[in-house]
Amino acid sequence: MKMTYGGAIREALFKELENDQTLVFFGEDIQHNLYGYSDNLLKQFGDKRIINTPLSEAAVVGSAIGAAMCGLKTIVDLTVPNFLFVAMDQIVNMAAKTNYMYNGTFELPLTIMCGAMYNNSSAAQHSDRPHPIFMNVPGLKIVAPASPQDAYSLLRTSIVDKNPVIYFSDRTLFYTEAEVDENCKIELGQAAVLKEGRDITIITISGCTKMTLDLLPELNNNNISAEIIDVRSLVPLDKNTIKKSVQKTGRVVIADTANKTCSAASEISSILAEDLFSALKAPIGIVACDDVPVPFAKNLEIQIMPTKEKIFQKVITVLLYKKM
Repeated sequence: MKMTYGGAIREALFKELENDQTLVFFGEDIQHNLYGYSDNLLKQFGDKRIINTPLSEAAVVGSAIGAAMCGLKTIVDLTVPNFLFVAMDQIVNMAAKTNYMYNGTFELPLTIMCGAMYNNSSAAQHSDRPHPIFMNVPGLKIVAPASPQDAYSLLRTSIVDKNPVIYFSDRTLFYTEAEVDENCKIELGQAAVLKEGRDITIITISGCTKMTLDLLPELNNNNISAEIIDVRSLVPLDKNTIKKSVQKTGRVVIADTANKTCSAASEISSILAEDLFSALKAPIGIVACDDVPVPFAKNLEIQIMPTKEKIFQKVITVLLYKKM
């Protein structure tokens, strides 16, 4: 069935709410379908399970944690990644550590959803892509789907997981459309090899996946055989698939929507430098956002964010590198 990325999120929510009567969905204005993926959920499942919340992210996440500890499965839609910061104590000190500190007495089936709004003139306080910050927190799982199929399958997998998962959707992809197999299950920790190649590996994260796929005609016109890997799951990270590809090609570019310093791209780069140094034929290339607050002005925002043109130029730079 064809679905948009946003529609796939809605279908995944519907299926899991239908499958499990203990699943409760908290969110700001979700009863009114403000963000486009909670349409008819209130009518179908009622206001005891589809719950509008106040603009009090710490209180909402804390309530969802308590509900999960007491036997419910919970989803919290914080809408914008920047709002995660308001609930940092609950996410980092409570959600991530509860299972460990109580020696497994409590499971914590909590999914926190948020959608990156960059390249949309949403200004600095609504445009962050902070997935790397949460990669640094033991006890959290992190996913970043880049296609309608992954948006659907990874959300369903996140919801049934017994651990806290942060689900970073990408609003630049919300209207992309593709076939979605509703029976396809994707486990966390499985990267996707979207295209095989021999010259260079391009490792993509979130919205950078579509940018890279849009480059395929230009890569083919320049006789560049690129292997494209969509990471999909950041924690756990599929290191084996990544390393197997880089061992084959010897050259790599990593494209990440986050700020460059301490990004997912820099973490993957560190892994490759430590484990596969002798296999590399050129320095690792990274394309990421500049380390500045995101400007409101569209013409300034586009200058600091990754683009397919920046990815292409980095690919050329890595391919032309010659050891002295």
